[in-house]
Amino acid sequence: MFGQLRHLFKQSLIYGFGTVAARAVAFLLLPYYSHLLTPSEYGIYALFMLLLTILQPFYVHGMDIAFVRFTVDAGRANQRRHLGAMLLHTLLVGGTVSLALAVFAPGIARFVVADSGELGAAITRLIAAIMLLDTFSAHIYNWLRVRNRAGAFSIVRIVNVLVNIGLNVWFIGGLEMGVIGAFRAFLGASAVVLIVLLALAWREIAHGWSAAMIREWLAFGLPNLPSQLFMIAIEFSDRKWIEHYLGLEEAGIYAAGYRIAMLMSMIAQAFRYAWQPFFMETAGDGEARRIFARVLTYYVLLTGWIWIACVFFLPALLKLPIPGLGEQGAAAPLIDPRYWEGFRILPIVMLAHVFGGIYANFMVGVYLKKKTWIIPVAIGGAAAVNIAGNGLLIPIYGYFASAWLTVASYVTMTVILFLYIAPRYEVPYEWRRVARTALSVAAFWGLAQPFDGAAGFSLRAGILLFLPLLWWYYILDGEERSAVARRLRRG
Repeated sequence: MFGQLRHLFKQSLIYGFGTVAARAVAFLLLPYYSHLLTPSEYGIYALFMLLLTILQPFYVHGMDIAFVRFTVDAGRANQRRHLGAMLLHTLLVGGTVSLALAVFAPGIARFVVADSGELGAAITRLIAAIMLLDTFSAHIYNWLRVRNRAGAFSIVRIVNVLVNIGLNVWFIGGLEMGVIGAFRAFLGASAVVLIVLLALAWREIAHGWSAAMIREWLAFGLPNLPSQLFMIAIEFSDRKWIEHYLGLEEAGIYAAGYRIAMLMSMIAQAFRYAWQPFFMETAGDGEARRIFARVLTYYVLLTGWIWIACVFFLPALLKLPIPGLGEQGAAAPLIDPRYWEGFRILPIVMLAHVFGGIYANFMVGVYLKKKTWIIPVAIGGAAAVNIAGNGLLIPIYGYFASAWLTVASYVTMTVILFLYIAPRYEVPYEWRRVARTALSVAAFWGLAQPFDGAAGFSLRAGILLFLPLLWWYYILDGEERSAVARRLRRG
């Protein structure tokens, strides 16, 4: 068991490095944006990023999941044909969608931000090109996953980070293009990444398109389209509600805080990238269900520690003065003070994404028992909670309502999925250990709340050091402690 879990952890780390690198663009650029864009301008940026996110499922329409599902167990020759078929399908479908976006850009832009004018239309056309290039790239990334080329996957992600940051600095800082400069930088980075990926995969692309195969893939993948749209509603619709009720500036502040909290989403996503191929390969093992249960325990342990570490120290780190960020090279806080109010939602949104990883763990039974129809039901129920809740509660509680509704949405879809699949695919989850972990994190978080200043810092640092020691004796059993000790002795 421990050998298989080490493999999953190693793959999660490698994919996590690539995923964090890709998402790091948002983190690394946020300080830059916070000093060069006003909250209202960042609100425009966030709303057009919402458009980009909404469009993604229409470009992919579940074919990413279908490609992985039907290619993992195919032979090398079939994998090459599958990749060629997938890229040709993307050219036909994605090209059509991008052309329509370019033609109707002015009207679409007015829907996103009412008074965005020519700026909005230009951004919409850039998004059309970005999405087409990124969809090609997404399928080649999945081909790398199928081939277990996690290293190449992560390296290309890093290339994306470096190019993206460089172009953003040039376009926004150097050429002072403002919001549109960000999207031009994204387009440039998307083009470079696709060129690199094609160079990696070119010899592995073979003609293999057939109408029957595409129909089979669509039959498997299209049912996931509603799920993806519902998930977007959970993750991003709150920006539009906040802009409607509270204005662009509040939407920008909330979007910046939410973006920082996506650190936990990166961790959950890294787990998901490694998790699906892992459980598909492990399902036939005699200990498979016990392994799946243990994975959930370890996931909660790891994310519990990361959550409390971020809650304790991340806001303070983001307020640290950094030389060169201010005017004429003066020191300035990493994130401009105009956005600090949004830091208060960090613990809430990060908690939501912890549940996102738990939800992914429960997906094992759904895929193995081929009960994927429950996915849109679970996520749809969560989306209904989110959309209705935002419409009713933002006028009363402001954007804190949106943050807590994100938690409620993730909990809702996790509970629905578990209640359905548990009787159909029983996994002996270690609920007592999971509960102990959660209660210890909550207790120590509460203990630290009344303390501030140097005493509070010392207490929080002590808690972070003490928690693993507590869990060593309170959560882990003798077999696990022995396995960890043997691993440490081997170096």
